[in-house]
Amino acid sequence: MVTKVLLTLLVIVVAYLYLKRRVAATKSRPRVTESERRSADMPVRAIAILFLLVSFTLTVGFFVYRWIDGNQLLRITLISPQSSEPVYYQVHKSALQERTFTTTDGQIIRIGAQDRLEIEAIPD
Repeated sequence: MVTKVLLTLLVIVVAYLYLKRRVAATKSRPRVTESERRSADMPVRAIAILFLLVSFTLTVGFFVYRWIDGNQLLRITLISPQSSEPVYYQVHKSALQERTFTTTDGQIIRIGAQDRLEIEAIPD
C-alpha cells in the first residue's frame, strides 16, 4: 500500500516538474520552432517510455510468477486423531487456505481443530 502511494507521489512530482519546466521554457523564449521543441522533449519522452516499459515488464513478471507459484503441486498428509492411518491429498498451492483446501479432484476438505497437516512440494 505504501509503495502505491509513493509511486503515485513520484508520478505527480515528475509531471509537475515537467510542466513547470515546459511553461518556463515557453515564457523565456518568444518563438520556438517545432524541431527545437521535439529535441528538447526527447529525453523526457525517452525516460517516460523506459519507465512504462520497465513497469509493464515487472507487472507481467509478477503475474506470471504468481500463476506459476499458485499452480505448484503439493502433497498434503492429513493426520487425524480419530483415524489410525494418514490420508494423502494432492493440492495446488493456490487452493490451499487456512482451514480448508480443494484437491485436484475437486474435493473440498475442511480441517478440524485436532487434525494435523504435513505439506510437502511434489518435485516436477
